[in-house]
Amino acid sequence: MYIREIQKKNPNSPKVFISHRLIESVRTPRGPRQKAVINLGQLDLPKENWKELANRIEDLLRGYKSSTVPISARIETLARHYTKQILRKQRSEKKEAHVLENEQDFRNVDINAVSSSDGKSIGSEHAGLEAMKALGFFDLFRQLGFTDDESNLATLQIVGRLVHPGSERELRRYAKEQSALDELLGTDFSSIGHNMLYHNSDLLFKHKETIERFLRMRSRELFSLGETIVLYDLTNTYFSGSAAGYKKAKRGRSKQKRSDRPLVTLGVVLDERGFIKCSRIFDGNAGEPLTLVDMINDIHSQVSRETPPLLVAKPTIVMDAGIASEDNLNLVRENGFSYIVVSRSKPEHMEDGSFEQIKEGIKVKEMHIGNETFLHCISDGKMKKEQAIVNKARDALEQEIEYLSEGLNIKRRLKSYPKVLERIGRLRQRYSRVSKGFSIDVKEHKGKAVKITWHFNQSQLGKPYDGSYFIRTDRMDLSKNEIWSLYIMLTLVEDAFRCLKGELGLRPNHHRKADRIEGHLFISILAYHLLNYIRQNLRKAGINHRWTTVRTLLQTHMALSTHLPTADGKMVHLRYCSIPTPRQVEVYSAMGITSVPLKRTKVEI
Repeated sequence: MYIREIQKKNPNSPKVFISHRLIESVRTPRGPRQKAVINLGQLDLPKENWKELANRIEDLLRGYKSSTVPISARIETLARHYTKQILRKQRSEKKEAHVLENEQDFRNVDINAVSSSDGKSIGSEHAGLEAMKALGFFDLFRQLGFTDDESNLATLQIVGRLVHPGSERELRRYAKEQSALDELLGTDFSSIGHNMLYHNSDLLFKHKETIERFLRMRSRELFSLGETIVLYDLTNTYFSGSAAGYKKAKRGRSKQKRSDRPLVTLGVVLDERGFIKCSRIFDGNAGEPLTLVDMINDIHSQVSRETPPLLVAKPTIVMDAGIASEDNLNLVRENGFSYIVVSRSKPEHMEDGSFEQIKEGIKVKEMHIGNETFLHCISDGKMKKEQAIVNKARDALEQEIEYLSEGLNIKRRLKSYPKVLERIGRLRQRYSRVSKGFSIDVKEHKGKAVKITWHFNQSQLGKPYDGSYFIRTDRMDLSKNEIWSLYIMLTLVEDAFRCLKGELGLRPNHHRKADRIEGHLFISILAYHLLNYIRQNLRKAGINHRWTTVRTLLQTHMALSTHLPTADGKMVHLRYCSIPTPRQVEVYSAMGITSVPLKRTKVEI
């Protein structure tokens, strides 16, 4: 083998384009001929080292793990890279390379020289890719006019966000070095660049409305959704930089306690199975009540073009108390929606009546006030959680006060009466949840605090932490159990946000340009569709793991290459999947997909 330089010139330009090819001599009936083995691109290597590189590639193809002569690390790295490409090319070109399931092929092999290489993860990628197929992504990409390359890059971005969330730089490394997703797609990600990923992100976001509409209809077909319930909520995510060029990046109250960074707010509408129907990006300081107007109008404008419409009959919106202001509830009614919300305050006139247990640990009392139904709910679990929070805050405040009290008799500790009062005021502010229950008395003598006494009375707290809350709805046709069950669907929203932020890389956002920022968020939403599809199928089979657990279970399923030197001087290269573990088979079976994602192939040199 040897390396040849190819020079090409564009007739309309004086520039000369240089590339390099690996050539081998082959015998033919018409005599020796030169055959191009692989295109090396523009090789960044001195010409005097070309033969050394070609020889090392030939050695690797013949199974020599180490070079017979000293070579540089640079040449070794290039040789191994191009060897992988050659083997991949030969596997794809030779139809006879596929090994039949029951085919037998006995050889005399030097077992001391057998080696394996090119291990790539394939389990999570296989699950994600099959979810994309089931949700109809590839049909959609064809309808949108995506080229094969654009479709493959979109798959890498969406499945990559599901399996290995990170920046475009990290996604590029993962695609080249770690993942067998390109083999599943029948393509090669070894030459992708950052700009290709950025431009494809722009392309996906350009078709955001069409893609979301398609996925709404597809999830409805797959899971027979009734489309009578929609869940609405917001979350925010912060930027790693200043995002100075993005107008929606504003400082506000961060749910991740990152008010030191600019934020952007994401609003989503979900169905009763947790699939995202619609998403919208708001300013980082957008108040939750104000966004509902925009989202309702957005839903109307989008679903009016669907056949049948998304919202049939009289849809019910389920919202938490942060959005359920009186103005917003009036707006919901005006637009023909019903609502189920957590009341911001308890009803003025509480009706007498007894509580009824509708579920273990849940008691409710129903009240009809005007055109609304209120449920007074008491949850044992909520009460225990609230009590734990109160007790923790109470203990912390008492320790702080005790520290102040002990310091009155210790040299160089705080004793100034005004300063002690100021410190207690700050402690009350820090522990505002329990400060109303504390009566604190500080005795003063000649400008010094000499004694601190305190007493805690839980009945003096601003609200009773007894696990109670109120649900209100204008749906007078629902039973107590139905109202409570519909309200509990809000946990789907909380779970969706937890997945988006914790498992799918929604935060932080590393981009600066507006399109890239919103594209990053949109790709996380598309990855969430795959995640939710996978979990829906796993739950049917009784598997209730979080995606992080499933991803960990699947990550040991690998694609491997094994190299077998035979007694007749040839080298057999096998590409195959490792045997899946019983738990991996369980996941694949629940999804209804094969546990052998990659067919075994054989190349003989």
